[in-house]
Amino acid sequence: MTDTFRLLALSAGLSTPSSTRMLADQLTREASAALGADGSAVEVTTVELREYAHDLTDALLTRFPSERLSMVIEQVRAADAVVAVTPIFNAGPAGLFKTFFDALDIELWKDKPVLVGATAGTARHSLAIDYAVRPMFGYLKADLVPTSVFAASADFGADTEGQADEQPLAARVRRATGELATILLARRGTALPVAGAAGKASAADGSAETHSVEDASADAAPARPGLDPEFTDFVPMGDLLPRR
Repeated sequence: MTDTFRLLALSAGLSTPSSTRMLADQLTREASAALGADGSAVEVTTVELREYAHDLTDALLTRFPSERLSMVIEQVRAADAVVAVTPIFNAGPAGLFKTFFDALDIELWKDKPVLVGATAGTARHSLAIDYAVRPMFGYLKADLVPTSVFAASADFGADTEGQADEQPLAARVRRATGELATILLARRGTALPVAGAAGKASAADGSAETHSVEDASADAAPARPGLDPEFTDFVPMGDLLPRR
């Protein structure tokens, strides 16, 4: 396996320029920085779905992708992770965005790390990610990054009514891309384990006693209350089952 991480950004913006493409670029830029912190190379490819609108419609009608769309499908297949960003229209993702996923084989997305982003005019559309976009990727069995990023017009500097999120967009982007980097690095076995480090240090210098799990459980278990004479032959279920 090579050291190069391949990121594919899918932007469903309908205009040029678009805030959707701006968010996609910001996400891939920060993801590249996070992945490249240890010297890994990152290759980013961005696909504007509006350029494939006719190809997607033809693929839905004929079930055969065009040569241009086949190239995009292969890019999805080869990508280590996908950054998928859509505008929100009428409380749901853009039809072009949904059409793309309808036209592709569902098996392409199984266990594929996906970072979701969305844009809209106001923050009132932000819940569309949770009830319309994320469930779709759950059905596709993609490996979704826990944090999604929503950006309203106010987050790009058009905050005329005080509608910008209290947490800056840049901070939310860094959090989401950091989670994506953690997933990818863990898959390649380059993430450093941190759990149990304190326990190992204590064992090394002999400053703490060593107790088995059974001993700890026994010490923490409360004393049993006295039983009525009627139930003196009662055996607790925990004693009947073998301990593992």
